[in-house]
Amino acid sequence: MSSLPLIRLYDSTSLGLILLWPTGILYSNQTGGSMCLQPQAEGAFLPLVDELVAQEDLLRQHFTGPKWRGACGNGIDEETAQEIDRILGLSSVTRELGLRVDRARLEESHEAWVYVEVPAQPENRLASLERIPASQGILTWANSD
Repeated sequence: MSSLPLIRLYDSTSLGLILLWPTGILYSNQTGGSMCLQPQAEGAFLPLVDELVAQEDLLRQHFTGPKWRGACGNGIDEETAQEIDRILGLSSVTRELGLRVDRARLEESHEAWVYVEVPAQPENRLASLERIPASQGILTWANSD
């Protein structure tokens, strides 16, 4: 049992990125669709809001559709990783960050908790992240159960 402060994202209404970083703060979300998992990760949370592209809706449709039927708690496959990458490419917010599903962590990923690679972010006053070295993150959104 960790003694770190915990922020639950259960009521979050948007797509977000937990940048895995030693911040001393844990984030958790209800994930896995009907499996109702509650994973935790230490980091910093960045909302990824794009009012022009409903990425969260597209992700929810994928995980509640015929492939997963709302129960994806034991890893994702390459086909799902490709679909998530496609959805990330639809928004300038996520496209500019260069987020991509981390293929080495497909087995640890599941609905509403997908490990992503975060390329180094150079100094750029217009970007949502800057001066961040290459790292990993978790793409998260409201559970579809």
